[in-house]
Amino acid sequence: MKYLHCGIKLGFIILFLTGITPGKSLAALPLQVGVYHGGGSRYIQIAEKQNRICFKGRSSNGVTVASVAVNTSSQEFYKINEFDDTLLFQQDRETLLFGRKNQLSKYRADYGFSRDLDDDLEECLSSQKPFFRQKSGGRGSR
Repeated sequence: MKYLHCGIKLGFIILFLTGITPGKSLAALPLQVGVYHGGGSRYIQIAEKQNRICFKGRSSNGVTVASVAVNTSSQEFYKINEFDDTLLFQQDRETLLFGRKNQLSKYRADYGFSRDLDDDLEECLSSQKPFFRQKSGGRGSR
């Protein structure tokens, strides 16, 4: 009985320690489908269909839609097609980090924003090849 008690205690200690180790337990969290707000006019939408992941980034500068893949050099990160050093990292279910590895910006889940897929996202999700489309924007364009 004493050994069982020690084993359970050790198990809880290990669970606790792995739960607070930065990056370890969260690294395996896949990208969460949804819309994330980064402040101002900056939004990111993550969409998935049959193991295909696509990114849509919106800001006052325009819109970018691109396919997403696991980063081969650091598998807890995701890379966006055609964005050389720009990465995605799902910190937790509510927080998406976006940017260069040393300069990641926080985007928070925004449940009030429409999750509808536009034609560009649908095309990205249906494509079998790496996808990238960029449209410039600004105050007067739509």
